Amino acid sequence: MAIKSFKQLRENLEQHDYFWVERAKLNFSIELNRVFKQRKMTQQELAVRMDTSSSYLTKVFRGDTNFTIETMVKLARAVDGELQIHIAPKQAKTRWFDVVESKQPLRHEVGKEWAKSNRNPDERISAAA
Repeated sequence: MAIKSFKQLRENLEQHDYFWVERAKLNFSIELNRVFKQRKMTQQELAVRMDTSSSYLTKVFRGDTNFTIETMVKLARAVDGELQIHIAPKQAKTRWFDVVESKQPLRHEVGKEWAKSNRNPDERISAAA
């Protein structure tokens, strides 16, 4: 039997659904952990919000849980987030970023900063500046 390279082993694994299931679970766990830390929550606080145990959350953060969409929604909401699901073309490299809508238009905020600088609001900033 020939020894396969890591690349060959990975390409073989990528042919199976279980690879993609585990990858999705891991990515969700990593993202949940990022938001959890960003919110400066404790695991106990999250457990109370979820009405679950800290040991369950340890499994969640390790990616040792077979998530349902319902559980993923509950976890996302418990960290004041919202679950977003996206299907991308097979060859696409997807990058997520969040756009937070402001109650006040951005132009208004920029206008206030511009006014503080004593510049004409209609003046354009040169790209070469």
